Amino acid sequence: MTTAGGTPGGASSAGNRRGRETRRRILEAATVCFQDRGMKLTLDDVAQAAGTTRMTVHRHTGGREPLITHLVLRESAQLADDLRTVLDADVPFAQRLVDALVLAVETIRGADHLQDLFAGRMSTSTWPDTDPDDLVIAAIHAFFFPYIADAADQGLLRVGPEESLLWILNQVLMFMVLPVTAPDAESVRSSLEMFVMPAILTR
Repeated sequence: MTTAGGTPGGASSAGNRRGRETRRRILEAATVCFQDRGMKLTLDDVAQAAGTTRMTVHRHTGGREPLITHLVLRESAQLADDLRTVLDADVPFAQRLVDALVLAVETIRGADHLQDLFAGRMSTSTWPDTDPDDLVIAAIHAFFFPYIADAADQGLLRVGPEESLLWILNQVLMFMVLPVTAPDAESVRSSLEMFVMPAILTR
């Protein structure tokens, strides 16, 4: 069977399969490069690792900045799966939230490329330029907000869910920017239980 122009009907399908395979190979290579190089990642790094050209990498990813944003969002989604298990546990809200925040801090601290992003160890202009639409921040907010809003509905919060979530995320960011304030998991947990939770919870 052929198309109206005489092109074999399977040609487009085969081209699509090749395109998907090329994109898959590029993203796998980019993931490894990002873990190794963090915000120093370049399209040339990815092209070399994927065995292709810089132009091909750009065509399949949209460029360096969209690629890095995609990689961060993908890693955030993987972390979200682990956090969801913790936040959905059948224990009091405060305990679930503390457990989840400790897990988030320790996961990010354990990955240099993520620590570079969230702790601002690289140039302060790099990340805003990479994600000008705040897609990563929006994803973090969208993940946590339903849990905080549910706590508000139960009358557990001193102030509204937006204000509570902003306070929580700012404190977590402080742990990463200034790790001396809570250098290990137990001190992170202690700070959350002693200072952060009492500031937002009614009980």
